Amino acid sequence: MDLEPDPYVAAEPSADGRELLVTLGSGRTLRLVPTVPVPGVLRLRSATPGLTDDDGTPMLVELADEPATLTRVADGVAITGPGVDAHWDAGGQPGQGVVQGLRFGAYQRFARPEADTVPCLAGYQPAGDGRRAGWVETIHLAPDAAVYGGGESYQGIDLRGRWRRLRNTEENRDGGRDSAYLNVPFLWSDAGWGLFAHTGAQVEADIGAVHSEAACVRIDGEDLDLFLITGDGPTILRRYHALTGRPRTLPEWAFGVWMSRSSYFTADEVVETVDELDRAGCPVDVIHVDEWLDETVLATPSWYTEADRTRFPEGWARRLADRGVRLSLWINPYIKRDSPLGEELTARGYLVRDGAGEPATVVDTPGICAVDFTNPEARSWWTRRLAATLRTEHNAAVLADFGEEIPDDAVFADGHLGPDWHNTYGLIYQDAVHEAGRLARAGDFVAISRSGTAGSQRDPAHWAGDLPSTWTGMVSTLRAVLSMALSGCSVVTHDAGGYWTPESYRRGKELRATMTPDAVHADVDPELYGRWAQWAAFSPLTRFHGVGRREPTAYPAPYGPAAVAACRLRHRLRRYVAGAAERSAAEGLPLMRPMPLAYPGDRSARDAWSQYLLGPDVLVAPLLEPGGRRTLWVPAGEWHGLLGCPPLTGPGWHEVACEPDQYPAFVRAERGVAAVLDPED
Repeated sequence: MDLEPDPYVAAEPSADGRELLVTLGSGRTLRLVPTVPVPGVLRLRSATPGLTDDDGTPMLVELADEPATLTRVADGVAITGPGVDAHWDAGGQPGQGVVQGLRFGAYQRFARPEADTVPCLAGYQPAGDGRRAGWVETIHLAPDAAVYGGGESYQGIDLRGRWRRLRNTEENRDGGRDSAYLNVPFLWSDAGWGLFAHTGAQVEADIGAVHSEAACVRIDGEDLDLFLITGDGPTILRRYHALTGRPRTLPEWAFGVWMSRSSYFTADEVVETVDELDRAGCPVDVIHVDEWLDETVLATPSWYTEADRTRFPEGWARRLADRGVRLSLWINPYIKRDSPLGEELTARGYLVRDGAGEPATVVDTPGICAVDFTNPEARSWWTRRLAATLRTEHNAAVLADFGEEIPDDAVFADGHLGPDWHNTYGLIYQDAVHEAGRLARAGDFVAISRSGTAGSQRDPAHWAGDLPSTWTGMVSTLRAVLSMALSGCSVVTHDAGGYWTPESYRRGKELRATMTPDAVHADVDPELYGRWAQWAAFSPLTRFHGVGRREPTAYPAPYGPAAVAACRLRHRLRRYVAGAAERSAAEGLPLMRPMPLAYPGDRSARDAWSQYLLGPDVLVAPLLEPGGRRTLWVPAGEWHGLLGCPPLTGPGWHEVACEPDQYPAFVRAERGVAAVLDPED
């Protein structure tokens, strides 16, 4: 944010009282339309010809955008409406270097004299130095305020003191960095304010990194569409959901145990794995297959062929159904350009194009192109294709991979450019996936997605991506899913055991050359595997996945049997989690509730960043280091252990020491263990 913006210097109502006329330092007049789409939410939007409430955006739900009332007062303009009482200072004159303030509850810009000294002034930022034009908001950070949101973050849930680049990125199996697969242009503070930038373009946020008391948010694009939200944490999230949509509910079976590795190579191998787990007493509700296509997923990450019938004969999934197990399959939205299907879709104009009219190559993989879901015919073709796959392969779920790699030279069929819809692509891809699920399975369907943005929470679930099979990888994963929950995503999950080690990834590529069954090895430190499996049992979705073996039967005692016990407990917990997910969706809150959200205003809860509530009644404190010890904050009341730990009483901090078959997960005593666990079979 090194380019100086053209700052706001004055504001007054238009003659008809419907627009706010804002003067910039250059003398340019900006026309903003202030509305109140939801009580407690102020929307400030550039006035453009043909302006409508949502302009066909995929991010927003249908809104009753009521005009705000603009009143000239002695020191500026009062902006009022249901739950809205804002004030835009009158300011000075162009050339005076005075930036007026905007106040709406706890949301305050840096106003004079502070604004003259902060490194990033509020206003319009012209293009230059290789950067696109955009808009900047400069927010005053209260001395002790925390800031959350932004989507997935591998570095922690409190963004105060950090810089975020909210641009969906293929992480290439890494964690701990300040980039992510799924970014949401929504930030909020426990001081009582929220900011949602309605855009699919890149957003950069300096949240007290340069100036400790200033958050500078830069939004790419010529048009501004900003939502300011007031309330405590739960209220802000509910209002954000009222703008972008509440999560839809999932079938109960989704909350059971998902088993996977990358990959099973034959139908026989899949069925034998289910039988092996059954013999060990480990329940499986869904089993996932990556390498089901007549192609190699790791070498060619695209979906341009159909099932390999030499390895997966037609109708093979009935063998799973006979065992009460559902099937999940890997898909993505990309096509290999020089394949027969790629040539056909190029001729039809179904692929995203570049400025020269040729299919645009995705960022990381030459020769791979993305389906253009803004082309109605292309979307209809792709949706019908996936629906036909669901009917033919009899899979109830998909892993909807990728969607982060739209290049900047992309030109969509509806006229949007790559930079403006870079993050939006994951959402429209996800929408097409769920449309196919409704067509083929009447909604008895689950897609787990990796990319996305604002609005993606409407169709759960989302996973944290391909993280390393290390203790630090597990910590990064926990940070990521907690941050997604604080950004409006209700049902989040992760690869239990982590996705990869260098050796197993190398071996995985070799095995794909022959698709050799029964040749994948266990690759995770046994203690780490056991603890990650236990954490998965108390996550919104319990999902094992990785390039090495992830089945509990592959790991030695005591950790393999501990993982089996955790899966059996999860099966008993399934009905509670499904019910909690349904209630959470109705309430506009995530199923995984980080402590600052579960107990707003409690400083101890804010400090307890690495634990959460699963639904309203189950407290989970993941073990993040070897040895089985950790310190956790226990909320008020008595809490009973669900997996071997003794009862704890709060409020207060406690240290627990867990044997391999124990885990720090607790239920409120007043709710009772019997209320959350079904009887054992």
